[in-house]
Amino acid sequence: MTSVAAVTARDVPEIRARMTEWARDPGSDGAGNWFRFFVGPRPEDTAGEPAFPPLDDVGATIADTLSAQIPAAELFYVSANLTDLASHAATTLADYRLHPEDLPAPVGLMVYEHPPVEGTASARHDAVSLVSWGPGRGGVWVQSWGTVPDPEPLAVDVGRRLAHLPRDYALSQMRKAAALNLPLPAPGNKPASHDDAVDLGAKHILATFLRNAERAPIPPSFSPSHGYEWCGLTPMTFTDMKGWPSALTEGTSAADIDAQIALQRTILATWLLMGQTLVQSERTTAPRAARRRIERYDPTLNQDVRLVDLRRARTAPTDHSGDTSGKSTREYRHSWIVRGHWRNQYYPSRGDHCPIWIADHLAGPEDKPLIGGDRVNVLRR
Repeated sequence: MTSVAAVTARDVPEIRARMTEWARDPGSDGAGNWFRFFVGPRPEDTAGEPAFPPLDDVGATIADTLSAQIPAAELFYVSANLTDLASHAATTLADYRLHPEDLPAPVGLMVYEHPPVEGTASARHDAVSLVSWGPGRGGVWVQSWGTVPDPEPLAVDVGRRLAHLPRDYALSQMRKAAALNLPLPAPGNKPASHDDAVDLGAKHILATFLRNAERAPIPPSFSPSHGYEWCGLTPMTFTDMKGWPSALTEGTSAADIDAQIALQRTILATWLLMGQTLVQSERTTAPRAARRRIERYDPTLNQDVRLVDLRRARTAPTDHSGDTSGKSTREYRHSWIVRGHWRNQYYPSRGDHCPIWIADHLAGPEDKPLIGGDRVNVLRR
């Protein structure tokens, strides 16, 4: 399998088609078995999670949700410029109550041109670059995905080898490795050679996935065949953001939690920006060869994708300080740069406020000197 890190907008329809095929596959290499193996019926980090009542089979619920939502998703591709702005704007986004109308589509799949948040990678996947969402208990369920690294991790290679062994024999080898109770590699107990390091790493992998293999068959591809690894699920409820994060994810360290919070806020910032006039979108579709492959698999899948990007700046906003007659009551001796920031805008239609992003702009009289010097380099998008 090759990495799919450098995708374009026209690649997105076929990525969705491959994900749909995986989500619908009832076999050992489909989403149902993948979530039984990797997530299971009741992961520890779902304790007390209102999105998953105690009697729920969590893995099966996620798989069923994806099989319904991935085929129905509206497709989006976020340009590098908009990705960068969303990542920056998210750092100053205040706590906010999510509304259904904030979503660019009720069910969607969104690919970022590059990963928007550092620190979301793991040993089995690159940083998150794809997000899918749809209705879930209490609000919207957001699922995050990262591409499979190239070259593939040792765990994927070992897992595939195990999957092709007779099940009883594979389980016996995994139990033997677990019985060794080997310590994790550390500076004080480094393996003597590269071969020893690989052997130790393989035994750790065997021991780590023993419980998974006891509850479900090992997926033959081990990593999803469509090229993206599932990274986690966040139930974004239609309540104040102070209740976030509430997520089923791989990591529980402080750094992992910080990265998840940053990712959630970046996703929300992306959605909010997509609803503003500073963003433009154009529709494109898959290349002809890809369209034919998609149609052979499922002719009902929508092949349109919306490429969202920053609109090119026209004229800089001007300062309008003054009385109601339009005559200024203040005389400025300088002009200045207003940095990008969020403004809480009231919308009577929803009876609530919504953050809108005010882009960097030059304020004050155009004929007055710029505070900080006369020379300034302006990067226009």
